[in-house]
Amino acid sequence: MKDDHLFQTSHLVIKIPPPEKIIIIYNPISSAGNTETLACQLEMELTLHGKNVEVCASEKKMRGYTRLTDNIAASDLVVVVGGDGTIRKLLHGINKTDTPIYAIPGGNESLFARSYEMSLHADDLLQAIASGTCLQQFYGLISGKGIKGDKPFFHMASMGLDSLTVRNIGKRKGPLNDSIYIWHGLKALCALHHPTVSASVDGQQVIDHESGYIIVANNSAYARNLQLVPAANPSKNELVLGFLPGARHQHELIKAMRILQRKPANLPMQYFSGKNIACTLHDRAYPLQVDGDYFRNRDIEAESTVAFSVSPRPIRVLIPPSLNTKGHAQEQTTNK
Repeated sequence: MKDDHLFQTSHLVIKIPPPEKIIIIYNPISSAGNTETLACQLEMELTLHGKNVEVCASEKKMRGYTRLTDNIAASDLVVVVGGDGTIRKLLHGINKTDTPIYAIPGGNESLFARSYEMSLHADDLLQAIASGTCLQQFYGLISGKGIKGDKPFFHMASMGLDSLTVRNIGKRKGPLNDSIYIWHGLKALCALHHPTVSASVDGQQVIDHESGYIIVANNSAYARNLQLVPAANPSKNELVLGFLPGARHQHELIKAMRILQRKPANLPMQYFSGKNIACTLHDRAYPLQVDGDYFRNRDIEAESTVAFSVSPRPIRVLIPPSLNTKGHAQEQTTNK
């Protein structure tokens, strides 16, 4: 994510008192499974600096995360040691409590943490705590027939090779690593078929029974700077729909090459933005991936419509002072 995307308007930046009571939530199966050790190391560092720290493991089920809401509400800051899936499941609880969030990259991608230049180092976290600077950021919501309540996401939801891949690994137990994703990605590529969809944005139809790759994004961050939807931005109160009509196997090979090069994909995608996006799936059921997870562990049924909207209010993201400095420098340059 670029700095000028983060700092769209000054009202997004708020100051909070330096957090004193901190809850660290770690996902024990994220990345190589070393998140508990990292969480305990952070606890020691924060305690040495006079902070009141609680450490707990994340839950497997969404309702388990709901039980953490009281702990989050009683804290001044949530520090997540895990991946984007862990953060996704905490979004509603964080929103309800107004407790700021800071992420330690502990997943295979950790797009959230890397978007805000958050690191593994305790010193960076301590500097952010001392600074007390937060960005107010919106997130996405998913609803539809058979979907109980609004399901949150921060980065993206998509149908294509990525969703076929995460379905293959969705029921796997234990830590995940890049080799597992590569193996299941190759299996998905061999059986790749794209969904046929219709879509509307704010009530206006933009796709009519077309086959291709589809993504609804709230954030431009995606797989090592691939940026499939570069205009998506959590500072804006809207989502972006990206569609690659007639997607082919060669497009996936281009994406793989660009991932290795850490460059944007630059595929011939169509883009539409708005506050409400509806996507109807035709022909046959298809998996949906949401922030790297297999959505609800079951495919979207044929002729079902999935609705995407923006959260009514933003969450607070505690950011490193270096990112805040860059943002203010960008604002001053823009205002000249």
